[in-house]
Amino acid sequence: MKDSDVIKDLDTLQIRCDLIPELTDKQYSNLTLMALRAGLHNARELIQSFVADLTGWQRNGSDEEQFAYTWYDRAYCITTDFLMPWRYYVYNYDHDIELLTEEPDRLKKAYEHYCEVCKWGGVEPESWDEVLRVNQELLQEKKEDQEQLMQYIEAEKAEIK
Repeated sequence: MKDSDVIKDLDTLQIRCDLIPELTDKQYSNLTLMALRAGLHNARELIQSFVADLTGWQRNGSDEEQFAYTWYDRAYCITTDFLMPWRYYVYNYDHDIELLTEEPDRLKKAYEHYCEVCKWGGVEPESWDEVLRVNQELLQEKKEDQEQLMQYIEAEKAEIK
């Protein structure tokens, strides 16, 4: 990792409104205690540190990165051994879900490419029906994210006044 890459990435540091975790009181309390026990100031710092290890970017060390990845692999990656989720494909290949929904030919071409990528990776693609269902979920989530962002902006405006 080059220093210039780190500096460029740090310039993009911002609050991600779509990453507001929903925690029970007990989860929040225990997470905060874990963070304080580790010498951190709050639970946010603990989560940011774990994300750094999990993504391999601005990490705490190679062992920590490996343990975070091992946790992820055990908890979630079994899926990618047999299946590549359409949701992952859409995000990884920067597809605009609205365009895919509005333009059936574009969706068909994307699905064909997705099937090829799955074949190259030796995994099964999701069915066409599942892709259509997931597209509807993605559209709804995008709408909800936009609404949440607007609420956040309005709250910030009210705070400034």
